[in-house]
Parts: sequence; structure tokens; C-alpha cells
Amino acid sequence: MEYRNIKIEYVKEDEAIIITQLNGQIVTCNAQALELFGYNSIQDINKHNMRDLMPDDFSLLFPEILNPEHLNDTRYELHVVKHKNGELFPCLIRTLYQTIEGEKLVVGHLQKVKEKVDIEKLCLEQNILVLKRELMVQCRKNREKSYKETYQQLFELFPTLNNNDIKVCHYIMLNFDSTKIAEQLNITKDGVFAARKRIRKKLQLKPNEDLCKKLLSSIDCTQETYVRKKL
Repeated sequence: MEYRNIKIEYVKEDEAIIITQLNGQIVTCNAQALELFGYNSIQDINKHNMRDLMPDDFSLLFPEILNPEHLNDTRYELHVVKHKNGELFPCLIRTLYQTIEGEKLVVGHLQKVKEKVDIEKLCLEQNILVLKRELMVQCRKNREKSYKETYQQLFELFPTLNNNDIKVCHYIMLNFDSTKIAEQLNITKDGVFAARKRIRKKLQLKPNEDLCKKLLSSIDCTQETYVRKKL
């Protein structure tokens, strides 16, 4: 399948494909998707948002913007979807981002399930799943917000620190060890040790001064309070 002359990635034979904007608005699909959901044409299905193809209770929980946490890009997951005639049926769905002509879109890969499924139970499970994923989105946004606050505080106090330095400081104040910091920043442990050394030099710390205590005291915060606010 192609959209705007760009090949859609990872399409399996005979599976339905629905492409939406980040707000769930359907922009196109293939013939298999039209048949799966009972629509006559792309123009017909394009009038709808992806939430319209979901059970009514799930559609109320459908996110306004599809964030990475909402997608299942590594595997197919079992969901309940809704036919044009209102009939609910099970479907395996995998969702991925694909950028086409500079626009980030969501590509849904759908495969109808022939085996008998407890629709009511599955509807409940997917409602719980979307709520969990929405909580993950909010937690990430809170972490991003708290990091920005930390960045502003430390940069005002220590203007020689760059963005990477402050990221390391943030994790040091969270009491992360070098291994965990390396994992979070996708760098080596040696890179973390070098960053610590560079930060100590910029802060003009003496050999016996503790870097973590210095950072926390500079923003007038205890480690317990910082961890509680930032995680």
C-alpha cells in the first residue's frame, strides 16, 4: 500500500490498513479495511475518526492526541472494534508512527480474529489498558515539566552547565547510580564518570565535597523531597 506515493511500512498480506492523523482522524485506508468495517469507499470512511470504529464506552476514553505511550508498535494486541452497522468484533491491531511528507501519521495494521472471544470482557480490558496508557502519558509530561524546572534553577545558579550536564545533575539528585544514569541517557558508564568530573570542575568543588549534596542544597531541597516531586 502507498499513501502520497510513499510505501507504508511493515504491511502484511491481506491485512487491513487505516492511516490517521495524531488526533485519530482517518485520512485513508486500503480495500481490506473498507471490507472489514463495512464502508463503501475511502470518502465514506474518511468522514470518521478512529474513535468511531471503537465501542461506545472506549470512544469516550480515546485520547485527543495519540502519544507514543498509546501505540503498540512492537506487537499485535487484541482489541474490540465496531462495524459500520454497530456490530462489535475482535481484531488484532498494531499501531505505528510513519512520517509522510513531513507529517507524522499513525498507521493501524488490523487483522480480524476468527476465534470466539468474550467481547464484554475484552472491552473492559481495553478500557483499563487505555487508562493505564493515559496515566503513562501524564507521568511523562510531569517528568518533562519537572526537568524543565530543574534546568531553569540549575542554569541560573550555574550558567556554565550545559544541557547534558544538567541532565546528569537531575539523575544524580534522584540518587541514580552511574549504571542507571548511563541507561537513561544512552551513554556509557565512562561517559557518566567524565560528566561527573566535568560538573565538579565547573562547580569548583573540593575533593571532599559531595556533588549530590551540593546540587540539592543549591536549590534548597532534600533528596527525599526531590525524588518525590520528580518521579
